[in-house]
Amino acid sequence: MTTRISSWILVALALATSMSASAGDGLCDPLQAFVGSVAAGETRELKFHVIVGSNFKDREGQAYGARRCDYASYEPGKALCKYLMDYSSIESPGYNAKAVITCLSPKTKFAAGTWLYAISYAAKVGTETRGSRVDVVLSEDKEVGGMTLSIKTTGY
Repeated sequence: MTTRISSWILVALALATSMSASAGDGLCDPLQAFVGSVAAGETRELKFHVIVGSNFKDREGQAYGARRCDYASYEPGKALCKYLMDYSSIESPGYNAKAVITCLSPKTKFAAGTWLYAISYAAKVGTETRGSRVDVVLSEDKEVGGMTLSIKTTGY
């Protein structure tokens, strides 16, 4: 009996690990497309807002939680916003930030049980002669409530 339970737990853990890896892969494609689309000398910013336990301050009606995404009508940001709207966490905005950082810097790892409540992170993506500086900021949004994940990309 113990062997069966142990084997079942191992299979469940392996499945959960592979599912989370594929979820990360789903984010990385639209994120990399957004970052790679920004021309040299150009800056683009996407802001993803989440709130749990209520609705945004500028919205009517009750809500358990809400999310919204502003890509400033920059078409390459639309696919990234769609992914975030469909698959991101409302309850754990730090998880969303960790996923973005891990996509940008695959060697960056966060220990199990790590929580992010706020972070400011920057990375160069690309080569020395062509790429982007990407700033990722997770912070409280006092204007509309909740948390905002900002992904700001400046091409060089």
